[in-house]
Amino acid sequence: MLRIQGQRQDERCTLALAGELDIASAHELVGRAQELCAQGSSQLVVDLTQLEFIDSAGLNAILGVRAVCNEHSCELRLTPGKGPVQRLFEVTRVIDELPFDEPRGEDGQDAPPQVSRSDADAAR
Repeated sequence: MLRIQGQRQDERCTLALAGELDIASAHELVGRAQELCAQGSSQLVVDLTQLEFIDSAGLNAILGVRAVCNEHSCELRLTPGKGPVQRLFEVTRVIDELPFDEPRGEDGQDAPPQVSRSDADAAR
């Protein structure tokens, strides 16, 4: 089950996701993004830190949110998820195509930089 908590500050909206983003819930995320962008939001932040599971339909929903934001000239930012969630973006090689913010450590400080798949390939 997906839980979406929305927060608005001026023209910036945040959607904090918790639970599972899968085939049963993907349409809900895209619909919320569509509503917010249509209402004139200039920035949409999708926070994945509390997401426990994401499948290919969830990944497609994130790409759908990006398309909605592009259509409405709304800046998209993604807050990285935990290991298994973030891993999906890495293994599918879309991590470099999405606007992820720098991950934060448990203490709120910037976490060590992550090496993207393309950086790792270039180093070989």
